[in-house]
Amino acid sequence: MLGPQPASAAVAAALALHGITDQVRAGRVITEWSDLVGAKIAQRTRPDGVVDRVLWVEVATSAWLHELNLLRSQLLAGLRERLGEPWLFDELRFRLGGQRRRDPVALRGPRRPPAPARPTTPPATGAARERIVREAAEVDDAELRELIARVRITHDR
Repeated sequence: MLGPQPASAAVAAALALHGITDQVRAGRVITEWSDLVGAKIAQRTRPDGVVDRVLWVEVATSAWLHELNLLRSQLLAGLRERLGEPWLFDELRFRLGGQRRRDPVALRGPRRPPAPARPTTPPATGAARERIVREAAEVDDAELRELIARVRITHDR
């Protein structure tokens, strides 16, 4: 019988048992993109998938596409270092957002049927709207206060 083991080891063993270790690691690319490449680059890019060991990244503009191509080797080295071994991809390629995707896109995981549409709730009115505005008025920041009130009124929450 095995002795106690760290939770991380147990999780790693469970992922390996089900053969989804690389899928979970690839999910980190999406969820941690800003931390992996920095906020400035993350604002203008989006990881699109790993196909044939190539990480495809959508870029907002052609100017950024050119700039990132110049930084490709540095970005690839940084991503590999942060994600650790075994490497999920050997190459990094950029394309303008909206261009044709290459399937399958491994980062997106298995395709699931779309969730059933939830009925939309009507915006808050009357006393509910007044309560939301009153509660939002307690927020000091004007821009944040307006955003909170608008979202809550729209979704009646």
